[in-house]
Amino acid sequence: MQRTRQRPPRRFRVTWGVRRAYTLVELVIVITILGIAGMLLVPNMIDRDTFAIQAASRSIVSDMVFAQSDALANQEYRRFQLIKAGVGEEGYVGYCIVRVTPQNFMHPFNPDTADYIQDPMGTLGADGRYITDFTIDDRFGGVRISSVSIDSGLDYITFDEFGGSVSSSSGAPGTGGEIELSGGDGQRYLIAIAPFTGKTTVEVVQNGP
Repeated sequence: MQRTRQRPPRRFRVTWGVRRAYTLVELVIVITILGIAGMLLVPNMIDRDTFAIQAASRSIVSDMVFAQSDALANQEYRRFQLIKAGVGEEGYVGYCIVRVTPQNFMHPFNPDTADYIQDPMGTLGADGRYITDFTIDDRFGGVRISSVSIDSGLDYITFDEFGGSVSSSSGAPGTGGEIELSGGDGQRYLIAIAPFTGKTTVEVVQNGP
């Protein structure tokens, strides 16, 4: 009887993949490339001067709308008053929202005796008064209100109990006007105020040198 020779069982060789870590040199190269890319891209992506003047424009527009809404809600006059710079300086450094009455409607603004409304959020840092000062708020660094002309030369806009802008206690409708902002690097923004409705639009007059 012929005997058959059995083959030994085949053995499978299993090889495990070895994960290769980054070397120190490779990490240094990657970090260097990222650093160079950041130096090139970040200045173009983040322009503080632009952000500041845009933030100031948004702040003025939104707070003017708030003054209008507050007048309507409380059935009282609300005045959005621009705050002049100090003696010997030009322009305006901020704004506030105050109450006025028919009796003192035409009185000039006095920061010491003005009847400020309270800031509902309590974030303005002016003892609760609704005052925004560009010179002490980091969001608006380098921004100044260079000129204001509302209702034929006034530096404020008043809203009556119906939410419309008025230029006198007798109810004469406001004629609108403009607020011009200047920022760093020569940027200039113009906020146009529509007659009576007080609707605002923002236009870039000069975007840098």
